[in-house]
Amino acid sequence: MKRHLNLLAILACSATLHAADLTGQWKAVFDTQVGKQSYVYELKADGEKVTGKATGDIDGANRRTVDITDGRLNGETITFVEKFEFQGNEVIIRYTGKLAGDEIKFTRQVGQFATEELVARREKTAAAGVSGQWQGEFDSQIGRQKYLFDFQVKDGTLIAKAKAEANDQKRDVEFTEAKVVGDTVTFVEMRTIQNNEIRIEYTGKLSEPSIRFTRKVGDFATQEFEATRVAAVAPGSAATGNARAGENPPGRRGGFGGPIVLNDDDKPAFPPVPEGFDQVREGVPHGKLEMVEYDSKSVGTRRKAIVYTPPGYSPETKYPVLYLLHGIGGDEEEWRRGGRPEVILDNLIADRKAVPMIIVMPNGRAQADDRAGSNPMATAPAFGRFDQDLLGSLIPFIETKYSVIKDRGSRALAGLSMGGGQSLNFGLGNLGTFAWVGGFSSAPNTKPAAELVPDPKAASDQLRLLYLSCGNKDGLIRISQGVHGYLKEHQVPHIWHVDEHAHDFNHWKKALYHFSQKAFQPTAR
Repeated sequence: MKRHLNLLAILACSATLHAADLTGQWKAVFDTQVGKQSYVYELKADGEKVTGKATGDIDGANRRTVDITDGRLNGETITFVEKFEFQGNEVIIRYTGKLAGDEIKFTRQVGQFATEELVARREKTAAAGVSGQWQGEFDSQIGRQKYLFDFQVKDGTLIAKAKAEANDQKRDVEFTEAKVVGDTVTFVEMRTIQNNEIRIEYTGKLSEPSIRFTRKVGDFATQEFEATRVAAVAPGSAATGNARAGENPPGRRGGFGGPIVLNDDDKPAFPPVPEGFDQVREGVPHGKLEMVEYDSKSVGTRRKAIVYTPPGYSPETKYPVLYLLHGIGGDEEEWRRGGRPEVILDNLIADRKAVPMIIVMPNGRAQADDRAGSNPMATAPAFGRFDQDLLGSLIPFIETKYSVIKDRGSRALAGLSMGGGQSLNFGLGNLGTFAWVGGFSSAPNTKPAAELVPDPKAASDQLRLLYLSCGNKDGLIRISQGVHGYLKEHQVPHIWHVDEHAHDFNHWKKALYHFSQKAFQPTAR
């Protein structure tokens, strides 16, 4: 009887040891028929019961985290199930693994159609090293941002918070999906930008006394910055920076898109705009804004656009038309909300600095549901299809409803950010339709310059105005710099204007102010 009890005690001790050996994080990278998959398994054993999460991606994309189910530990053998939805179908993956020290050799059964062998290796956690406060700052599309991060590890779980400051506005941030794997810390911040919820992903590499972060804003901007450990910060205050975090090294980081490296000719082409250029002035006649709807052949729905008609608009007079496009998070209302184009044009026309013109502000997201939604980045493909709607439906509608001049010399196309890329792509790609083209802070949807202008001589002969502008604090400036450099090299006449702003309406309003004075003028080039 005594020997039987001793045997039970040994078996119980063995089970406890295996449970302790299993608990932790395990990483595996393996090839499959859908691409290279990377997984982190967070496993916790309580006797024979196993719980945890599986976080995986395919070729660095389609990242997902699911709770594992049916987890069991029997001696050195571990089994569990991973379930997730894919294209409306439930995928069930069954794991059977053999625990051996710091490795688990898994057989992974994917439904009934694939079996994979992989090895998951234990991740040496740096959770204790990440605990504490860290401060960092960086340039962004909304100005200089400062973060005081507060990381705490409780029961193996990372709790991540921060106090953030930008433009003298302070806010508290609670991060989600926080975890530490080896020397890598990751977490997510959800922010509302232009009435759209944006997912911001942080990935940091811990290397005392700093964490080197990559900050991915949706699918369209990436920033890098360093956060340094601080001994203590007064409660309620945001990070104020220090010698390392606050430095601006050569090739400073752009908060929206990447590093900023300015060239000798990245300078203003115009003097500063006058104060009040975008303010309603007494005694100045006003144009009219109206919402119109038109039938789109390519989208298959009725779509909206806002149309500005100049002061004194008359069906007896023929007017040129500027088609003015918005950014990734906007819609037909964005220019009116943030740019006040009707006020800018009213003032310029009153001062005889701009030709009386019609401005059409459409929705450049050419899909049936053309709202930005919670993830505007997912709608980017619809921006690439807008040329079909613009050329095939919108322009014919405008030229039927309004008194306009129906020739290329009386059509202009310009836009901001994503709309700037559209304007360059569609304007330069349709020189038989547009003679006046402008890109303000053009986004990465802009085609390579050699594709935009494959025939520099033809472009030079047909364009009446090609206008490029960007702010010197805009991390997307490299896009416009690339186009400008190509045009300069191939001697294509154009305007290149760089001011002191970032990726915002401070720049875009002024770009419209300059562009609209050049458009439809006989001497513009």
